[in-house]
Amino acid sequence: MAPKRARPSPVWDFMEKVSPTLVKCIVCNSHLSYNKCTSTMMKHLKTKHPIEFNGSYQTTPPQPTGTTISVTDNGHGQQGEVAAPEVGIQPTLKDVFSKREVYKDGGHKKQQLDSLVVKMIVKDMQPLSVVEDEGFRELVTGLDPRYTLPSRRDLVRTHLPRLFQLEKQRLHEELASANYIALTTDIWTSRQTRGYITVTAHYILPRWSLQSCVLETARLKKEHTAENIADEIRRVCNEWDVLHKACCIVTDNGANIVAAVTKCLQIKQVPCFAHTLNLVVQSAIKNSEEVRKVREKVKAIVTFFHHSVKASDKLAEKQEEKGLQKKKLITDVDTRWNSIYYMLERFDEQYEVITTTLCLLGKHQMCLSSDELETVKNTVQVLEPFEEATREMSAEKITTLSKIIPLIRALQDCTVTHKASIFSLCDELQKQFTKKFTGMEANFHIAAGTLLDPRFKKVPFADSGNSKMIEERLIKIMKPAVGNEGDQQASSSIVTHQESQTPERKKTLWKMFDEKVERTVKAGQSYSAGPHIDMRRYLEEPLTAREADPLYQT
Repeated sequence: MAPKRARPSPVWDFMEKVSPTLVKCIVCNSHLSYNKCTSTMMKHLKTKHPIEFNGSYQTTPPQPTGTTISVTDNGHGQQGEVAAPEVGIQPTLKDVFSKREVYKDGGHKKQQLDSLVVKMIVKDMQPLSVVEDEGFRELVTGLDPRYTLPSRRDLVRTHLPRLFQLEKQRLHEELASANYIALTTDIWTSRQTRGYITVTAHYILPRWSLQSCVLETARLKKEHTAENIADEIRRVCNEWDVLHKACCIVTDNGANIVAAVTKCLQIKQVPCFAHTLNLVVQSAIKNSEEVRKVREKVKAIVTFFHHSVKASDKLAEKQEEKGLQKKKLITDVDTRWNSIYYMLERFDEQYEVITTTLCLLGKHQMCLSSDELETVKNTVQVLEPFEEATREMSAEKITTLSKIIPLIRALQDCTVTHKASIFSLCDELQKQFTKKFTGMEANFHIAAGTLLDPRFKKVPFADSGNSKMIEERLIKIMKPAVGNEGDQQASSSIVTHQESQTPERKKTLWKMFDEKVERTVKAGQSYSAGPHIDMRRYLEEPLTAREADPLYQT
């Protein structure tokens, strides 16, 4: 019997013989030497074309499906036939090349990957030119050689407009499901001295989750009069069909924007607490002579280090010698009071190495005296609760209106506590508080938000008469409960977190409030002052943990 011809190596599916000593790869057109051995060709496929090698190259000859193999002895003296194991059939050349074809435009996989790229650009705020960056293109090719990135032009003309329309439709549906919407708006100027207005919506979904979204940032080309501002806000709200749902608009204290909201739009205006707090602290620092002088001296030192490479390098050297983390000094910004706090805090932290560096550079006259350093320390201590309040009120996902009265009370308590340490600043802060925040407890929207927040209720009110007045007004506008069963269901749905572990307290801001809550709980104090059963049940429930989500329900 003639010997069976050896099965050709699958490597020849990808190689073409050019001459007796030369072959060409049909995948990449590379030429390889050939000496009647396929090892060089196999190595080329494995390193240069791993997809073809792993997906197509098989060392085991395929067995036809359903065939049998003759067995002469299975170990028990038996003879017969057993089914041959099913082995995958070697793919055809067409199948192999189909694995190398790029995803077709309009295909499901291409659209899916394009969508992911666009979402990455939007979420991470990447420039559109990222799809042209060589490193990013190499990464994508390495992850999937069959995928071709969309061009920058396609992103602008096709993908981004499509994503925008989808998100716009989704947001329209979400806003339509909200019963009431609170708006915030602000006018700002770009570096190119162009005026813009931003309108943001805040609302609670039926599933009791607080949401925020920017409706539009528009260019303000007209003069910033109350009428022009009102027209722009009205246009944005009408486009999203939310003007009739706007219960209030939060703005800064500018006369033009306040008039636009209250007189032109005739919507309740709520002053921005963070903005007002910024004015309070800035005015207090400006009117406190000792703090103002120290601030100016510290800023001069910081400016010196920022403008001198030699001084900055020497400071970093001294920080390393002392085993301190290398940190640059912070300069303040006139429009943000907390930048003053950060500047003084960093200076106090690095005072020793700063003074050493100044002396080594012959700048002894710039060094602070011991009294001035004490003023820096006291100022940082007094302003720490204000920085914490500013940071907390800037958090987007936290209900903030209900925190205004508790924060005012907490900041006043902290100021009184520190008054002996730095009298002038504390005295000025008290004056500014009286000027800017008088009457907050009588403001219905703000006081009602505090009273209806299960974390606070009546506890933060300095005047019990104000909380009583707000409570009675709420009872009048509440819809009556539907039968005893409805009352019982409403009562049983109340969830308290009093038994949960109390989170670690903040260092300063909430200390006195938390202590008052603890005293109230231990005393078993009950708040039952209203005739309406739902209000009475709510007020008699223990306070929810302050760090808990006030919208939380089970």
